[in-house]
Amino acid sequence: MEQLLYIFCTTIPSHIIAFTLFWDFKWRSRKAAFILACTNVICKMICANYFILNNMNFRNTELIFSIIGFIIYGLFLCLNPFKMVFTFILIVDYLMIIRGISSFTVVKFFALSSQSWQSSLLCIILYILTLPILIKFFKQVANQVYNTNAPKLWRVIWIIPALLTALTIIFTNGYLENSIQSYFFIFCRISLLICVFVIYHVLLQALDSLQKQIILEQQLIFEKYMMEMQIDEQKKQNNIIMQNAEQIKRQKHDLRHKLTVIKSLTDSQELNNYIDTLIKQIPTTIKNYCENSAVNAIISHYMSICDKENIDFEVKLIVPKDNKNITDSDLCVIFGNLLENAVEACQRMTEGYKFIKLKSSLHYDILTITMDNSFNGIIKKEKDKFYSSKRNSFGIGLYSIQTVASKTQGNVNFNYNKNLFFSSVCIKLYDR
Repeated sequence: MEQLLYIFCTTIPSHIIAFTLFWDFKWRSRKAAFILACTNVICKMICANYFILNNMNFRNTELIFSIIGFIIYGLFLCLNPFKMVFTFILIVDYLMIIRGISSFTVVKFFALSSQSWQSSLLCIILYILTLPILIKFFKQVANQVYNTNAPKLWRVIWIIPALLTALTIIFTNGYLENSIQSYFFIFCRISLLICVFVIYHVLLQALDSLQKQIILEQQLIFEKYMMEMQIDEQKKQNNIIMQNAEQIKRQKHDLRHKLTVIKSLTDSQELNNYIDTLIKQIPTTIKNYCENSAVNAIISHYMSICDKENIDFEVKLIVPKDNKNITDSDLCVIFGNLLENAVEACQRMTEGYKFIKLKSSLHYDILTITMDNSFNGIIKKEKDKFYSSKRNSFGIGLYSIQTVASKTQGNVNFNYNKNLFFSSVCIKLYDR
């Protein structure tokens, strides 16, 4: 009976820990797992009773029932099997350490059997004292393990604690009764306890870093996706602006000729004078700010906005008509984002002089774009990234400029001082 009590007392905690750790996880059937686990314990006790009555060694058979227990959880828990092995090795090490300490104590100091009722009682006391504290650590391990998605890592990482456990059993002759009373035995078991906690602590730290890296990579992928969408939308918007500019140009040209024809068909001096006034008010063409027509359309669009918002807009540009390394659409993304941010910054100002100064120069095939604009002095920035004023996240516009510039091995720089914001973009137009 003493041996049966010992086997029962050292078996039940493994199932208590397993159900406690994984109770809130996804199960295929928690009820079926519980029934099979209880059946496994009952069969183990029946088998142990048979072996004891026939004076046979039950230790190897006990290992088989432990493997069956693990298989039960593997079948009914919706978890990666390698992650389960990693977690269950921690549970096995804990149980093995408790059994080792209790067996050593009763054998060495009380000259009793390692599986006596005193040893069983000591096991229960140690479980009661340590398990509530260690359950928190076990849960931390389980949550960290199952929240880290790294399939290749889990296929091999479980080998580290498994080898440590196997070596401890081998070197302490853990399956031999006469080895339990040696100080080397208890030294190795306590060393195993220390090593297990150190290894799992280090692994947890590594997993936490890995998880943060995964989250960062996902965030970067999302930001890249949003940035690409933003660039595509900006290109569509810029194309519409350029198309509208061409259409307005044609309409103004046609209207001028129609008014001239109407004037030639009438003899009324008063009507002719009125028509002359209308013709003078129609600009012949959109003002040319540079050689590039696409950039001209963007500048004209924001110039009209600045006129309505009473923003002083000074422009002095050199942008070639044709550029090998960068498309007109990408150029419009740069100029469009710069001006959109500057106009919005000026619109948020409640007092002070509102202005935008946009310049560009060309030296040795390097196009340098600089822009200074006023703003209200409020900046939200983290490291090298500026927060958007329209939402609680990093600004996509400035990131779009940086992305387009990097295509041509260029670079960007954004800075500010009190109520002034400075932007500079360098683009390589040709490869020599």
